[in-house]
Parts: sequence; structure tokens; C-alpha cells
Amino acid sequence: MRKLLIGSAVAVLVVSTGAPAVAVDGTLPGGIGIAVDVETPLPDTVVPKGTVTVVGTASVGTKRAAPTTALVYVLDSSGSLTQAGWQAEKDAVAGFHRQVAQQPHLGIGTAGLVAFATVARTEWVGPAASPDFQSRLQAMPWHDGSTNFTAGLREGTKTASAMTEPRTIVVFLSDGRDNHPLEDFEGALAAVPERVDFHTVAFGPDASCGTGSRSLKRMADATGGTCVQAAGFEDLPAALGTLFPSELHHLTLTVDGGPELPITDVTPALPQPGPKQVRYTVETPPLDVGDHPLCVTAHGSDHGGPGTVTDCTNVIILEPTSTTTPTSTTSAPPTTPPPAAARPGNRQVSVIPRGGVDTGDGTVTR
Repeated sequence: MRKLLIGSAVAVLVVSTGAPAVAVDGTLPGGIGIAVDVETPLPDTVVPKGTVTVVGTASVGTKRAAPTTALVYVLDSSGSLTQAGWQAEKDAVAGFHRQVAQQPHLGIGTAGLVAFATVARTEWVGPAASPDFQSRLQAMPWHDGSTNFTAGLREGTKTASAMTEPRTIVVFLSDGRDNHPLEDFEGALAAVPERVDFHTVAFGPDASCGTGSRSLKRMADATGGTCVQAAGFEDLPAALGTLFPSELHHLTLTVDGGPELPITDVTPALPQPGPKQVRYTVETPPLDVGDHPLCVTAHGSDHGGPGTVTDCTNVIILEPTSTTTPTSTTSAPPTTPPPAAARPGNRQVSVIPRGGVDTGDGTVTR
């Protein structure tokens, strides 16, 4: 079917496949999703000489991620906690798991529970979304022993290594310092697989993220994790919440494969913590006759590190043609763009009128 554009502005008639623009989804190193979408101009849009306005969206952590990460909690069950402290620690883990770890954008498939004091023991392993997680967590008994980091490290590594996801994160909590100096702490660190990261949480006055050969910080640094500090039990939920950050840092535009140009018209303004979606608008530099690839890149990061994702479109500026005043009511054949093999985008074509006025949905389909 064919439809002719009619309007006060002089427009260009083009061909469209009619498929909608689609966001490009990527994955940050920690498994959290990042996406960017160039909504307009659609690929192979014919435009006049001059600047072109590019509009679209970008997001981080707004879509369900594939279950590629396992999560193991290693809880300090030593005597310094007291029974009340042990319960407060379990309650903090329960709240974090419910409010953060089960969010679909994190992609956590399997979870495990380990308790350590003088010795360590795995209490439960199963689906992260299973209601059994909470019941088994609350049923874990207080061990009331000494603080043996190496025992917890070894048991956490054993449980994490048995999980089938490509990556496992171990959250290792303690309210004190290691008091088993004869244990081979460094040997236990060396046995942690590359795909397993230990994030450590120090809470209470006797625990810290300070340096030391047998410290929580040493454990995190040696295994690719981070150490976070909480002043007390009441601060544990907030400290745990910092372990899975995601952020959309900034957006850039490239024209014809040139340098990255910052996009500053973003709502809400960047950077933004995830999950979050933003809208952007940016104008290109003046463009001349030819094909012009326009690419927008979203820059973000999660607990695994930084990453980017890029979506591209393409605009066409045609050589000007001479026009004469028509002597009849029959319109002259429209100018159509040349074939556009190997251009970026999703093969859509749209219309931008010469006068810069949107004339509606006039297209030609075939």
C-alpha cells in the first residue's frame, strides 16, 4: 500500500519496514543489565543539512537478569555475639536477602547459608527465591565459639565451589578479629576459585576493614571483593545494601565514528543508581551530504566493574535537486535514498520534512 505525504512543509517520501525501534541490552561484569535505545531518528531517515536531534532512553538494572550468580552467606556465630547479637545478625541477612538479593535484576539463582565460629558448617543450599531460605536461616543455631576466619573461609569456598552458576559471591560477616593464628589463612585464600568473590562485612567495635595479614580486608582484596564497615547491628542492613551497587554514569554520542561527545540533556540527571531509566536528547554537529552513523553509548557499572552498551542509527542527507513549479496537479516522483547495505540500526526508515515540522505518519510500505 502507498500513501503520499501531504503537508505545509516540503517533505521527503521514503520507504519503511515498519518495525519499531528496539533497545540494545547489555550485561555489566556483575550480571546486572544495562540498555540504551535510540528512539529517533529511525535508521536511514532522510534529513536536511544541518544538525540532527537524537532522542532516546538508557537504563541500568531495570530488566530481569539471567540467573548467572550464586550467593553464599557466611555468618559469624562466635561467642562474642551473644544470643541476641546472633539473632540480630540473622535478621539483617534476612532483610537484605528479601529486599535486595531477590531482586530480578541481580540474576541470583542459588543461595547458601554457612555459620562459623571455632569450626564452620554449611546449613542450607537451595534456590535463592525459595521460602526455605528464610526458615532455615532463622533455625540456624548459635555456636558460641571462638572466631576462626580460616574455617569460615574454607567452608564458604567449599559451598561456593559446588554451585553451578558461572559466578558466586560470598558475603562473609564478622563482629571480631580472627583468633586462630595457627590456621593457614593464606593457603585458604589461595584455594578460592577465580569465579568466587568474597565480600566482607565488619560490624561492631571489635571488627574493622583495617589492614592486616589475617583481616576481613585482606580476605576481600585477595578474592576480588570489597570490605564494608557497620558500626553495629542496626547498621548491618545498610552496609549489606552497598554490596550490590549499580549505576548509570554518563552517556556519549559519536557521529561518523568520531570522538565521543558528552550527552548532558538527561532526565533525571546522571549519574543515577540502579535500577533506573533516563531519557536523553542531544544534537549532532552540522551534517553535510552523505550517510551518517549516529551511535549513543551508555556507560555504567555494577559490583563486578564498569561496562558499556551502544545503540546506533543512521541518517541520510541527499544531494539537492533542482525543482520547477509544476504545471499540473500531478506530483513529481519523490526522491528516494540509495540502498543502505551495512548501515547500523534496525532497517527502519522515517521522514523528517525540510521545514522541520512533523507531518504525521506518512510512510510508504512495501
